[in-house]
Amino acid sequence: MKRILILFCSITMFLSANAQVNDLSESDIQSFKDRAGEIIDMFQNNLSILAGKKYSMKVKTVYKKSVLKLFIGEGEPYTDPDGVKHTGVQMQVSKLRNGKEVKNRILLSTYLDNLIKLPYAEIRLTKADTYRISNIYKVGDHYEATATIFQRFEGFSKNEQTKLYSDVTQKNIKVYIIPENDYVLGQHWSVRLGDIEVVDTTDL
Repeated sequence: MKRILILFCSITMFLSANAQVNDLSESDIQSFKDRAGEIIDMFQNNLSILAGKKYSMKVKTVYKKSVLKLFIGEGEPYTDPDGVKHTGVQMQVSKLRNGKEVKNRILLSTYLDNLIKLPYAEIRLTKADTYRISNIYKVGDHYEATATIFQRFEGFSKNEQTKLYSDVTQKNIKVYIIPENDYVLGQHWSVRLGDIEVVDTTDL
């Protein structure tokens, strides 16, 4: 947990404290993309632990909290930088049924709980490709971007003898870069993930 906290602090401090919100340099933009990439990697790695059957519920509880800390609102109702109130970060999920993609939208915290409880004997949730981050654009006093990730899901029967379900899903994640000020870090930029949309789901 100490390593996670150190990384999280470094993410919020990646821009100079006296940088102007409406004047990001090319190096600032690249630094943002690099740090956002670290968050996305942490998110996907933690999901693989939550899905895995070899980890205890105590371990998974710790990792679930770590995942939520990466998102705006940390799994709770929140007000976005534009002042709009939300019940929580939304996670769109998908599944192939008879060759057709079925989508549903749930709260991120509910998705994490459901992931832990999936009834497969063994689950592999891994990166199917490298992430991509779009150009940053200004919205009010903050910036936003879209991160595209690719996830491979495989569910197995006992002893991994039979693959019961598998797919690859492309997802878009809303990314916020928000100006914040506190007693410890002073004026800084904070990176948070937001709502997740399914772009496409295909069979393996």
